[in-house]
Amino acid sequence: MTVRDQVWSAVLHEIRATGRFKISDLDFEDSQRHTVRRTLKEMESLGWLARTNNRAATWRIGPKAETHLNVSADHIRQARP
Repeated sequence: MTVRDQVWSAVLHEIRATGRFKISDLDFEDSQRHTVRRTLKEMESLGWLARTNNRAATWRIGPKAETHLNVSADHIRQARP
């Protein structure tokens, strides 16, 4: 499995579990952080993730994830800023 695949898996798990996370919450090596950031930005552009602005450290469940993942409305509300 590639690092990109591992990021997708870890992120989908985190947003289903908590609705939001920071990069430091993900278990990746420092040498993999560039790939992690690049993958998160791609997930954001596809609508799976959202942030309040481009510099925000907290990533949240995006509109596509809200639609396609089995996440309760309460869980989605708690993840919002």
